[in-house]
Amino acid sequence: MSEEKVSHNIVPGIDDMEYVEMFNLDPSLAYTPKINDAILNKVYDDNLAHFISEGMDESEAKSKAKQQLMSGRKTVANAKNNPQVP
Repeated sequence: MSEEKVSHNIVPGIDDMEYVEMFNLDPSLAYTPKINDAILNKVYDDNLAHFISEGMDESEAKSKAKQQLMSGRKTVANAKNNPQVP
């Protein structure tokens, strides 16, 4: 029986290991459902740092980064519920 690796990220055609490398994530997250949360958390951290570096106060930056995180989580949930065939 073949042990084919199945990507769990929501973008068809992109392998989980590409995200691991792109976002410097723990390789053990690849091919597990946890990859999406790890990607979203990394993007949240990057967004927060960016907003603060642009002069936004920490409270406002956290609020804006959290809004984007919640939007990302909704996108992931919708994609899981309505998978696209590549």
